[in-house]
Amino acid sequence: MVAMLSIHQCFSQFDIKRVDRPIEKANNATVKNLSLKRLYDFSAVKNCQDMAPPYSSLPPRAASNAYTIYKINTDGTVSNVAYQRQPLAAFTDKMWEPGETIKVGFDIVGSDFNTMLRVQKFASEWERIANIKFEFVIDIRDAVIRVGFTPPFSYSWIGRDALVNPSKVSTINFGWLNNGLNDTDFRQVVLHEFGHALGFVHEHQSPGAAMNWDKEKVYAYYALPPNNWSHDIVDNNIFVKYATTTTNYSTYDRLSIMHYQFPPELTVDGKSTPANYNFSATDQQYARLVYPFPTLPPNASGTLKTGDDCDEIDFLIQYGVVPDKLIEFKLEYGQTGTKKVSWWKQIALPKSNNQETLLYILNNSLIVNENKTTATVQIPFTEMNKSKGIGFWKAKVLGVHSPLAYKWNRLHSLRGGCRITLVWKKDSCL
Repeated sequence: MVAMLSIHQCFSQFDIKRVDRPIEKANNATVKNLSLKRLYDFSAVKNCQDMAPPYSSLPPRAASNAYTIYKINTDGTVSNVAYQRQPLAAFTDKMWEPGETIKVGFDIVGSDFNTMLRVQKFASEWERIANIKFEFVIDIRDAVIRVGFTPPFSYSWIGRDALVNPSKVSTINFGWLNNGLNDTDFRQVVLHEFGHALGFVHEHQSPGAAMNWDKEKVYAYYALPPNNWSHDIVDNNIFVKYATTTTNYSTYDRLSIMHYQFPPELTVDGKSTPANYNFSATDQQYARLVYPFPTLPPNASGTLKTGDDCDEIDFLIQYGVVPDKLIEFKLEYGQTGTKKVSWWKQIALPKSNNQETLLYILNNSLIVNENKTTATVQIPFTEMNKSKGIGFWKAKVLGVHSPLAYKWNRLHSLRGGCRITLVWKKDSCL
């Protein structure tokens, strides 16, 4: 994987077929004199062509991407202990910020809802191996990455090139994707093109690539329709390697999702590259290096005291245990010694627009279906009002459901992917 400075115009690489074809049928005069006896049928096979970017410079990147690491003490209070910075010094200008949310929109012309859902599904797989988020928006005018479906070509702008799009054209175009394409091929194309959108380019042009090309055969291969590439285009898209000073690159990886398939006849040593349909081990390792996930704080635990009737509530905060777009809350009964807590208990979770999500437990109702000794809810982390605290309620005199004055205002110190377990272990001074 490498990051570079260009746009890629991409084509399908499906169904490579070996056929007998005299080299004299190629248009290029130099190619006609070659003694090749076997070529490949290009009727369904095309590759990516680099094109000049539509701007002179990109906006500068931030010097650092720092965030606060909080220490949650055993009494529930919070201390700011450090700042963590993502390692950005070696990144090219094409890469996004680690952890950045990139808005993606669809041009509905030439496509359908199911096709767009499939693109969204497979593109989101990058979020699993790279610390980046795709937010799919309804209005394409709000999007940075603009996905089109205009046949016959497919292309992707490279990384942050999408920020400089004055004409608001598509920055990714899928010219041949449709619902008739099987998931394997559909997924391969989406992963590859969104790899370009994250700043990665073709692996065969990496500074670390080790392809021993038979150049005359490569020229002949790409001179055929539908590419009809000149020597200059072949040089630019096949033979040129990107400079180590402008790219980040891994050890050459022939299994990368960013590598195209090449037959053995195009190399002097007879080595070929397969059609890759999944992230390779190096893809996953390198994506995490370029877009590193933040180091998770250690799990935190302790006991909260509400100040009401000697209440004690044990808390446990676990990081990275649910999807990182969500935060999970769990409320359950506990006990102190042999005395078990009972009756109705509730927590109120503050959300945006002055709303709350209520989570309760109950174990003494005459209505059997109302009783539950544990309750769990997951909420999108972006919907939480982090400036307000978690509220606590319980049944008091005559069973009246009463709010407590105590608020646990610790949401600002949490992050998506957390699970907060609250065990109400004491509710009286007796």
